Amino acid sequence: MKLNWKLYTLCGVLFLAMPMMAAEETDSTRRNWLHETEVMAEVSATASTGSYAPLWLVSNRYGLSSVKQYSGYVRARVERDIANDSTRKWRLGYGLDLAAALGHERVGIVQQAYVEGAWKMLRLTLGAKQQPLETQNPELSSGAMGLGINARPIPQIRFDIDWFSFPGTKGWWQWKLHGSYGWMTDGRWQEHWVQDGMRYAKHTLYHEKALYWQFGRKDIFPLTYEIGLRMMAEFGGSSYNVKTVRAHDGQKTEYNHDSGLRAYWDALLCRGSDATDGSNPNVSGNHLGSYIMQLQYHGKKWQARAYWERFFEDHSMLTVQYGIRDMLIGAEVTVPRNPFITTAVLEYITTTDQSGAVYHDGTHNIPDAMAGRDDYYNHLHYAGWQHYGQTLGNPLLTSPLYNGALGHDGVLMFYNNRMKGWHVGLSGDPSAQWHWRILASFTRNWGIYALPFDEMQRQTYLLAEGRFSPTRRAKGWDFVLGIGYDHGGLLGNSLGFQATIRKTFRLAK
Repeated sequence: MKLNWKLYTLCGVLFLAMPMMAAEETDSTRRNWLHETEVMAEVSATASTGSYAPLWLVSNRYGLSSVKQYSGYVRARVERDIANDSTRKWRLGYGLDLAAALGHERVGIVQQAYVEGAWKMLRLTLGAKQQPLETQNPELSSGAMGLGINARPIPQIRFDIDWFSFPGTKGWWQWKLHGSYGWMTDGRWQEHWVQDGMRYAKHTLYHEKALYWQFGRKDIFPLTYEIGLRMMAEFGGSSYNVKTVRAHDGQKTEYNHDSGLRAYWDALLCRGSDATDGSNPNVSGNHLGSYIMQLQYHGKKWQARAYWERFFEDHSMLTVQYGIRDMLIGAEVTVPRNPFITTAVLEYITTTDQSGAVYHDGTHNIPDAMAGRDDYYNHLHYAGWQHYGQTLGNPLLTSPLYNGALGHDGVLMFYNNRMKGWHVGLSGDPSAQWHWRILASFTRNWGIYALPFDEMQRQTYLLAEGRFSPTRRAKGWDFVLGIGYDHGGLLGNSLGFQATIRKTFRLAK
């Protein structure tokens, strides 16, 4: 937690330093940095009939949501989008986003607290910021497999290099990359949420890196192709109540992982080992990532794209050693303006293979190694790929907050990561004042390899949501009403309603 306060202090230093660094700008331009600020106040309430609120009333909202039957929050945000300076060399963005909640995992929530500065294609971000999805529609998609928008933002120091043309290609081959280090903030929450004797981790460190290539120039030809590799890691900190295969019956072990400079290098280079690896060293920490591809059509009236994501937990899937059987594949179409439908999304996701059902390290007696049973989002030392109980990836792989429905209340582990599902998202804009969206997901679920369900479980998740934004007398107001419905043997049945009122205005244009 001390590191987090140091990070927020750095945010303030950068905020104060940016006007001095941009001495070439005029006084009137620098004043706009303080003026072009958006202020938002919001209140939201959710009520449902089931044991849990319907999935799509909870998921892909950056963790500012609750799975509980009744919940609500009051929120205030002050934010300046760095895109306001898109025509300038020096750019500045900042945000402070606070909420007071009932029925959530905590009462006081710092949703965002960040400052970022950019010069040309270089950008530095300090703090906790809601980062957008890389290739998918944030309103209509089920979410990314590797790193989505489902959980609360992680405070971090992040460095981005935005799209730039590879020398000699005249813009036909562009690169984009970023890297970051951060600190998970849910350690104390994990300690109090889990049942006595169950595993949890504190002071966990975070690392992320990504590289993207784009081929094509939409100003000359309307098709572009993008491919990328994104890798993340949890490392360092301390793990408690870790049950290993080498421990005696009933024995729980604790580990204080290396959090020094070497640990940061190991996370960057995907090397090192954990204390429990024994004679078969692996890599220190929890490493995972995704291959991402998309083909986009940039028409004047029609927009379309097809995208594909291949998630991996270890080297066997990183190197395609066992083939490509698990994936998320989707398509999105945006049609010319009309009063009926604006955008349609269709996705298919399958995670049942996970490099196969057999895992075996090579030994002197049996040298053959089988690297299967990847166990998506789970890890021996850490509470898995989650933050405050919500998955950092795709919410159709059931988050630990729902473990009570699976018979494992108070355990931070993913008990349903083998599934197949179809997802549909539709949105429309009947007029300038009205906007609607519909989400529908249909899944078949098998549990996990180590603890499969007795029978395959089907689950349906539905959402219908409408937003009214007056354009005259109540300009800047949004009134949102959502109705969610879950049905099936996995999480049970639930009908829920969510109402949100929001007021947004700018300090100056």
